[in-house]
Amino acid sequence: MEKVNFTSHGCSISAQLYKPENFDQNNKYPAIVLCHGFAGFKEVLLPAYAEAFAKAGYVVLNFDYRGFGESEGERGRLVPKLQIEDIHSAIDYVAGLDFVDSNKIGLWGTSYGGANAITAAAQNDLVKCLSVQLTFANGERVITGDMSDEEKEKFIGMIDKMLAKKEKTGKEMMVPLHKVLTDEQSKGFYERYSKEYDAFDIKIPFLTVNETMSHKPENYIGDLRIPVLIVASDTDSVNPVEESHILYEKANEPKELMVLEGISHYECYEGEPLQKILAKQIAWFDEYVK
Repeated sequence: MEKVNFTSHGCSISAQLYKPENFDQNNKYPAIVLCHGFAGFKEVLLPAYAEAFAKAGYVVLNFDYRGFGESEGERGRLVPKLQIEDIHSAIDYVAGLDFVDSNKIGLWGTSYGGANAITAAAQNDLVKCLSVQLTFANGERVITGDMSDEEKEKFIGMIDKMLAKKEKTGKEMMVPLHKVLTDEQSKGFYERYSKEYDAFDIKIPFLTVNETMSHKPENYIGDLRIPVLIVASDTDSVNPVEESHILYEKANEPKELMVLEGISHYECYEGEPLQKILAKQIAWFDEYVK
């Protein structure tokens, strides 16, 4: 693995580039671009995927969105549109490498990054195959799905007031990451990794919730004319499995939905669940990208 940088809309983006075993710079390799999840950064969770894909014969790019990890940009500013721009820049960077076959680029996204990847793939003809996992189809439904009509109305009203305040004063409420990751699975993940990585010590604009509610990849997945693999877990408390079923129904063939049983959102990054997922995803990319 080597550390590299590329530019996305004026920001230097920090990334890790993985190469296949017995790499020969005179060859042309297929490539996979990895898209991290909510407030994620390249050193956490994704290296296991990157290493496995590289071992399977792919050039792999694992990068930090602007504002996160070691990339430039306003710290903690999470805007799907900007992250999708970074994905396009990452794809362009990989496609421009002499040892990459620009006709054989796959896109991979996990959780929030899965939603980003679906949208980006619908906008980018360089993407020839897509694999997403543990993601959502409609951000508003995920955030407000358990609210009563009255609770949802109050919630939307609060957001509208905060948007108006930001418009008037330029100020907005910033929230520590651990206050955003409120479900039990996410809290356990944060407690495990936050002491090891300073990159978790950031604040996120509360209005990120508004950006997320507008993030609806279900409106884009039907535009795709490339193979789509969706991996989900029936006990995911972050992005309910129903979201993946909706994406699958809206996707075009060839498509496949893999549902793991009894596995939490974060258990998919290690151990037996990881190996099951990797076997399926590598086979998918091998069939449609290699």
